[in-house]
Amino acid sequence: MHTQWRVALCAVFTTVAAAFVGVVTPNALLAQSRAAPACSGKVYGQGRRAICLPQGAASFADSVVSFAPGARPSEGDWAQPRFALGEPDYTRTTAPGFLSLGCDGVLVLRFDDNALVDVDGPDLYVFEVGPAVEATELAVSVDGRTWLEVGRVEGARAELELSGVIDPDEAYRYVRLTNRSRTCGGRHSGADIDAVAAVGSALRLALDAAVLFDVASSTLKAEANGAIANAAAIIRERRATRVLIEGHTDSDGDNAANDALSLARASAVRDALAAAGVERSVLRVRGHGERRPVAPNDTPANKARNRRVDLLIR
Repeated sequence: MHTQWRVALCAVFTTVAAAFVGVVTPNALLAQSRAAPACSGKVYGQGRRAICLPQGAASFADSVVSFAPGARPSEGDWAQPRFALGEPDYTRTTAPGFLSLGCDGVLVLRFDDNALVDVDGPDLYVFEVGPAVEATELAVSVDGRTWLEVGRVEGARAELELSGVIDPDEAYRYVRLTNRSRTCGGRHSGADIDAVAAVGSALRLALDAAVLFDVASSTLKAEANGAIANAAAIIRERRATRVLIEGHTDSDGDNAANDALSLARASAVRDALAAAGVERSVLRVRGHGERRPVAPNDTPANKARNRRVDLLIR
């Protein structure tokens, strides 16, 4: 029986067929991870409800962007959106640790240290918990403003295969969940969300433009050598097959100039990574100018956060 359990657990990429429900303790999660050598990351759940996440704990949503619980919200701790972040920690329906969306609840989450990308098999997994599995509509976005509706999880399915739906060359950092349960109300109103994971996950490294470049310049400073060397080491260690290098600016200045500067900076980082030993054929560049801020451009500190070069490592 133990051998059969191991085989089922290791085949998660082709046999994930059910929502995550039931009690799984941290020790049980660790034991499952050790018992599944075919999984290159970490296994969550048990048996047919197991899911292998190659990026492990880094696969999960990190930040709450917004939460609107609707007209019939849940009560107390079950209305706290922070409980939908990080690794799944559901124990029982009476214990805090998950978010009940509410009748018309809408939750927007963000991946900070990774991004959702298209891979073979399931790409997005929702840990919907509790005795009743309720419908949730999902959408994804690269910038938190323009949304792409990708489907619904309900019944015994908690994963979404996004091939043919999302751009295979794009990385999506935002997920929106909208409750579609037909019955809701009471203490646990609507779908119960414990965690959201990007199965197809790209590691995100954000390089501070102030460390890399002088103001309005795309020539790398000498001080940038350390950041480039560290990034190159990570890319080689992970045996990356694709690295998307994205340049970003704040909102100061002309849009066209910002687009050109962001692309030139991404290209400079690409050339430096290639010089540091990264295979040039895996490197791609894009310049987004001011169009994808990570913070409002309303203070000097926030503008500094937006001036960056992101590396999305697959």
